[in-house]
Amino acid sequence: MSYRLPDFRPVTQGELRRIWAEHPEMRRLVLEVERYRRVLAEVDSIYRNAHEAWRAKGGGHLVAFHRFKILLSEERYRGRDD
Repeated sequence: MSYRLPDFRPVTQGELRRIWAEHPEMRRLVLEVERYRRVLAEVDSIYRNAHEAWRAKGGGHLVAFHRFKILLSEERYRGRDD
């Protein structure tokens, strides 16, 4: 069963560092969040390579690539301290 998550303010890197230092029992959760963020960065890199290859072969504008880029951009900037 799928449901929409409520709106919430993302956890910043600074908050994750504080949780790591002050709550050792939460370190696995902090690692999970950090892993998720690193996986998203890798997915973003793969997206960029695929998109460049598509365009180099003469491919036009694909809605799927555009939507993928928007989704990755939204996720990339969640939880940043700046």
